[in-house]
Amino acid sequence: MEKLLMVWVTEKQLQGDTLTQTIICEKARAIYGDLLKQTPQTSIDEASEESFKASRGWFENFKRGAVFTPLSDMQVFNCDETGLFWKKMPNRTYITAEEKMMPGHKPMKDRLTLALCANASGDCKIKPLLVYHSKTPEHLNHIRF
Repeated sequence: MEKLLMVWVTEKQLQGDTLTQTIICEKARAIYGDLLKQTPQTSIDEASEESFKASRGWFENFKRGAVFTPLSDMQVFNCDETGLFWKKMPNRTYITAEEKMMPGHKPMKDRLTLALCANASGDCKIKPLLVYHSKTPEHLNHIRF
């Protein structure tokens, strides 16, 4: 039963669902009931759906198994992205009055996205990932990717 419950917990975690002790215990009782219905019983068997309580003690023992082992700092990674407007001019610049009146003057908004990733201990840093709308930006063709 614990193996089936472990598979269910893993699926729920991959889906991004939040699991509480109550939810896990309810599912454990449901799995136990399903397994009882699938196995033939004799009059000697005292197993019934009411015999399995999914108590706090059972849950603590279940947590100690392979399902909820704490992760080390080497196993925990954080990844974040930041935007880099590499052509954008500063908000305030000193320009002449003639330039100010020029038609078709609009600010450049070309943007790169930079993704950075490392583990919590800091000993494993993933190479930065550069995302742009073209394979090689024109103005960055001298940089080797």
